[in-house]
Amino acid sequence: MEQISLFEDEKKKNKAVILSASRMTDMPKYYPDVLMKEVMTRIEKGMDIHTVVFWTKHPDAMLTRTMIELVNNLFSLGIQCYIHCTITGMGGRSIGKDNLYIEPNAPKTRDALSSLPKIVDLFRDPLRVRLRIDPLVKIKKNDTDETFSNFDCVKSIIESSAKAGIKSYSISFLQRNIHKKVDNRFKKIGWSIENFTIKQKQNFQERIKSMVEEYGGRVYSCSVSGLEESRCIDGYLLEELHTENKYIIKDEPRKRKLCGCTHSIDIGGWPPKRCFTGCQYCYANSSYYEEDVES
Repeated sequence: MEQISLFEDEKKKNKAVILSASRMTDMPKYYPDVLMKEVMTRIEKGMDIHTVVFWTKHPDAMLTRTMIELVNNLFSLGIQCYIHCTITGMGGRSIGKDNLYIEPNAPKTRDALSSLPKIVDLFRDPLRVRLRIDPLVKIKKNDTDETFSNFDCVKSIIESSAKAGIKSYSISFLQRNIHKKVDNRFKKIGWSIENFTIKQKQNFQERIKSMVEEYGGRVYSCSVSGLEESRCIDGYLLEELHTENKYIIKDEPRKRKLCGCTHSIDIGGWPPKRCFTGCQYCYANSSYYEEDVES
């Protein structure tokens, strides 16, 4: 018993950290050089990095020479890489009679999905890739009966990504009265967010769970009221996936309700760097409207 206790004490001396790049902006797509500099500077200063977690709606951005070299270099240094890749079915898709784009500069769904096999190879294990169908939306054109939801894309996204070996999925739901700036943005473009009831969210999750389980996968919710909490940055999983099973302290800051994420350092900067994908539901920035998004 004493030997076990000493071993646990030694593990807890480990100060390894998780870097997140980034919840606030799409760094692989728009700031790859900054991302590389932020990571390498910390390494040069002696920071013990356990895992770098990448976030992007542009999987092809991870397949540029800069990002491939960075990921391979990190693995060679014993630093694990993990990626959250978001594909919602709304990239490059116009809706309504006024041809509204919810994700004006996101890649088309088929193009994003076609990059996934190479992403899985780059990250060396499909369990290091999480596919985010995030958010699911239901919106209504003001003063009309016109509605839109991206749920019609979910099945095909799961089928295609599962063929690439992906087993892990996250979902969330766009809700009104959560972020005032998002509500105001939709009002300006002439649409309103329609809230999902708890029962509807539970039903959607069960339907998606059924689809995912056909391929041996799991689905998690991301801070969704009415659903179980989960971890997008999961220290337990990252520890298990690390080639050396390297220990990490699994503190949970609990900055959002139902968020069990392990502590990480986000290197996206504050205020957040501009993300030119221009998603209308983005809560990290307050000034995104279709007319001022840059390609």
